[in-house]
Amino acid sequence: MGEINNIRRTSRYTSLDGLRGLAALVVLVHHCCMVSPQLAEAAEGGEVGPAGSWVWWATVTPLHLMWAGSEAVFVFFILSGFVLTLPFVGNSQPSWAAYFSKRLVRIYLPVWASLVLALLAAWAFPRVAAPEFSSWVNMHDDAPNVLVDGFLLLGTGSLNTPLWSLQWEMVFSLLLPLYLFVAVRIGRAWLPSLVGLILLIAVGGMMAMAPPVFLSMFGIGVLMASKREMLEKWGRRLGRRAWATLLVASMVLLCSRWMLPQLPMGIAMATTGGALLIFAFIGSKSAITLGDNPTVQWLGTRSFSIYLVHDPIVVSVAFSMHGANAFHVAVTSVSLSLLTAEVFFRLVERSSLRLARLAGQAVTNGVRSNRVVISRP
Repeated sequence: MGEINNIRRTSRYTSLDGLRGLAALVVLVHHCCMVSPQLAEAAEGGEVGPAGSWVWWATVTPLHLMWAGSEAVFVFFILSGFVLTLPFVGNSQPSWAAYFSKRLVRIYLPVWASLVLALLAAWAFPRVAAPEFSSWVNMHDDAPNVLVDGFLLLGTGSLNTPLWSLQWEMVFSLLLPLYLFVAVRIGRAWLPSLVGLILLIAVGGMMAMAPPVFLSMFGIGVLMASKREMLEKWGRRLGRRAWATLLVASMVLLCSRWMLPQLPMGIAMATTGGALLIFAFIGSKSAITLGDNPTVQWLGTRSFSIYLVHDPIVVSVAFSMHGANAFHVAVTSVSLSLLTAEVFFRLVERSSLRLARLAGQAVTNGVRSNRVVISRP
């Protein structure tokens, strides 16, 4: 007997908010770890030291999950594909005009505010490269290009490094109608399509081609959302042991490219682990309980703010301490980042959410007669 007693009838999974919060926390810890020259070198594909060293333990064992920043972003991408698709395969089916207006406001206003914060932090704590710093810290010495960073679609620089992923979020957001068009017509061929996306990620990873890798991750989320009732049905059939096995498998797959670097499909395996983790957070009672924990929910509601504000803080602390001790930087940076995220959420993100809803309502009222609906698959 499964762990879920009834099928959700809404398109809202609060446990996924919690998963997003945990992923944001992992990214924060990741950047604190990147202050260490040894960990930064290991993360960039360099030496991990002899077996048994602290760098080895932190990099090529499951402990890497604590600072697996790239893998956390993979989870973000799949989550975005899943969450943004749900309204269009559910009962509400908003208009595309409302969707685009809300999405643009939702992303751009917080991003622009984070760039202002990053500029102020760089002015207060000048970014001057030095030999004792890691390569990741030193790259923040580059001259910022705020206009390019603020546009997102042309790429981003080092002023606020997490913004690189927002470039792909925006591309996917603009292409969502195409994703849904394809998903609706796939029908029963969803499983071969899912395998095809994973293979595309594998090939793109081996050829160092970002578009097929990242855009395919969003596609996996879209497919999962289009088959969410089937996923819930499967989830109800799994018992505790099956869920425990699946969760362990997802963790192993997520860090497989670090534990088994010789395998050529590391990114594809990590993506598969991320998809299984999301499946667990919508189907496993234990995972849902964790995701709905009040503290984890707080992280989830503040996840976008944490993601946007932490990099300037971590870098500022690293430069101000004139050292490369990741633990010392983390002790200060984590608390400051969470506190700043709370302020940022109250002053910026909550206002952007309110403005996004107003923009969506205004556009819907203006073009209601021309509303476009995607049929439920």
